[in-house]
Amino acid sequence: MADNYLEFSEVIANLTEPEEAWLKEQLQPIHVFGDKEYPEDAVPAGLADKDADWTGVRFLRDKGDYDPQCDVLGFEFSFHDDRDPGGWGRHLWVYEEESGWPDNFAWLVQKFLKKFRPGQCWSLSYAVTCSKPRVGEFGGGAAFVTADTICWQNACDFIEDQRAAFKAKKRAAKQRKKIASRRKVIT
Repeated sequence: MADNYLEFSEVIANLTEPEEAWLKEQLQPIHVFGDKEYPEDAVPAGLADKDADWTGVRFLRDKGDYDPQCDVLGFEFSFHDDRDPGGWGRHLWVYEEESGWPDNFAWLVQKFLKKFRPGQCWSLSYAVTCSKPRVGEFGGGAAFVTADTICWQNACDFIEDQRAAFKAKKRAAKQRKKIASRRKVIT
């Protein structure tokens, strides 16, 4: 049996105090009862035994394709200081070593850019690997995020697009050859 992995490592650099506070709030697990949301450790005693209407990490609450039953964030994270001149400064480091979901983090980054840095962009690349050298089990891709869009490219789609273009080019060449041979017969 082989194990498959989706791995990545990236930062949001040079955080201001308000940006860091917002990110920490967005990364907080919450329980929602009606129109009220409570951090995991602050659910009122009267609600503690009831089923919440929604449970998950705050920033995912409005993500349409997020399944709170899945209960997987899809990445690890921590805040760090980089005191090197020209470094990342205060930053959020996000990574995954096994089974990442970079789309969840891209969703958070888009919200972050919308709120704090609407004129900037951010990118992430990821690797898809396998514990055994199985054909077709390796790949990767990337996300490019702005305040308005999240664009994805992955290795499998790239290969299929190139294969389709190659086949189309061969068909067109065959068609041109066929037309050229008909012209010779007519003249």
